Amino acid sequence: MLETTITGMFTAFVAQKLIRGLFQTFRKDKAAAEVFDPNSSRFSWPDVVLWAAAGGIGLGIAKVTSARVATLGWEVVTSTLPPGVEDQSAALRRAEA
Repeated sequence: MLETTITGMFTAFVAQKLIRGLFQTFRKDKAAAEVFDPNSSRFSWPDVVLWAAAGGIGLGIAKVTSARVATLGWEVVTSTLPPGVEDQSAALRRAEA
């Protein structure tokens, strides 16, 4: 439970930085908060689409990072693979047989 909380907090931080970084890479002239304010004169649909794409990429990376960090943490603490994770070398041996 603790490892889930820690990895969740870590990956939320990473996702936030990735999403904002991706958006700022393409739109240096706008703050990310302006994108979602329809009352702003700087609001545009292309910015919304760009922000959504950056969000999807950032969250995808965060999800993979979270799973990998949790697996590594489990292996370090218990010296075993987490439940439901199969050793790749054992899977390859079975597939070759």
